[in-house]
Amino acid sequence: MAQPKAAAPTVTLEVSPRVTKVLVATRGPLRIQRVQASTTAEGTEDTLSALRALLEAQPLGARHIGLLFGREAFSLRTLELPSIDPKEISSMLELQLGKLTPYPRHEILSAWTVIGSFRAGYTSILLAIARKTLIDGVLQLLKTKGVAPQWVGVSTEGIERWWAAHGAAGAKVAQDQLLAVIDVDFASTDCVILGADGHLLFTHSVALGFEQLQAEPARLRWVAELVRLPRILQHEELKGKIGRGVVTGVTEGLEPLIDQLNSQWGVPIEVMDALKPAAPPEPVRQKATASHVSYTALLGMVGAEKPPRIDLIPQEARVSQTLSVRSKHLARLTMSLALMLLLVGVVIGERIVMRRQYLSRLQQRLAAIEPSAREVLQRQERMQRIRTWLNPSRGPLEVFHAVASSATAPIAITHVLIVDGKPVKIRGRAQTVAEVLEFAERLRQSGVFAGVDARPLLRSTAETGQIAEFEIFCEIGGAS
Repeated sequence: MAQPKAAAPTVTLEVSPRVTKVLVATRGPLRIQRVQASTTAEGTEDTLSALRALLEAQPLGARHIGLLFGREAFSLRTLELPSIDPKEISSMLELQLGKLTPYPRHEILSAWTVIGSFRAGYTSILLAIARKTLIDGVLQLLKTKGVAPQWVGVSTEGIERWWAAHGAAGAKVAQDQLLAVIDVDFASTDCVILGADGHLLFTHSVALGFEQLQAEPARLRWVAELVRLPRILQHEELKGKIGRGVVTGVTEGLEPLIDQLNSQWGVPIEVMDALKPAAPPEPVRQKATASHVSYTALLGMVGAEKPPRIDLIPQEARVSQTLSVRSKHLARLTMSLALMLLLVGVVIGERIVMRRQYLSRLQQRLAAIEPSAREVLQRQERMQRIRTWLNPSRGPLEVFHAVASSATAPIAITHVLIVDGKPVKIRGRAQTVAEVLEFAERLRQSGVFAGVDARPLLRSTAETGQIAEFEIFCEIGGAS
């Protein structure tokens, strides 16, 4: 019995100025195959050095992947706009983007998603903004390696999806409360605020991660930033208060800080292992732990089958991607049509050959029976001629017998003309026209002639006085 084909692995890459990481996994069920991370020292000017190092250590090969940008590579803002029409919202953002960042409009990329409508006629959105140079540089480097991203998302949405897939079932909050998911990465911390339904409402980034948290001053600043998060939410006019907290990512050595945060917030805070739901093999788990980076967002995006709502892929890359897909479809269609034409040509050619062979056999059989058929036709013609001769209804003797039997005195027959295919012509004389008509009637009743046409003519002579000369035409065809 044939074994089912194994599912192709899904590759997701996360890039930020100091950290690049990749996660390879299969879906249904979710199984992590391998992880890899590359980090650079603080202050490195080359923002792509971590990506280059990872691609050299872990070549991805020519394939399609999902691409995320880490929290340090983009800014995420919550805005409330006075419209519920997506087209109007896009126009408003296009006009305001230049004012929301210190960079010129042509140097930034943006994407947004709707959070919800909390006031009549208003829509709350999350707006992601990133430097175009960074994204273009990453896409260009990946292109040289044969890697083609299908979408460019943000790590915050990956955390939201991770929670929806792996954490929401075991940690519920009241309808009027909020959930804070704190993801600690190598060089930053992303605080994701989710509603009771698990939807992303707000995010707050702290530029302190595992590397900085090894020093005491940074640990104090980290706690202070998170302590003031409820006030930030109040300032953003988010309805509800934090009712539960979850810390994930690189949580090693953070237990004292989490206890402080717990006492300040006054809500339960749970530490969760992001990789545990995927049950990675022990070598993969050890490698992930040793890298000191968070794979939460990557795991969330790998497990989701839908593309992200926030997609920062440049328009020209999207057009190129669309053209590439269409060219592949056209190439497949062309190959299919060529194969169909080839098959049709083969079938037609086969039928032509078969019909020519059949025609050749028919010609051979015809050539073989042609002499016999010609001889049969000749024999039929001879037999028909003999039958005509022997047919008493059409023979001359029968005609003469019928004429002689019908020509009683005083009818005198002077001429009988029999021509094949023509009526028999009879000429003679009688004393009266009545005798001629009686003679014609007797011919008609003889059964030899199908039709009799009598033409009598009176003439006067010196010797005999008036006589009736006649000419009768008889159609042969009576019953024999």
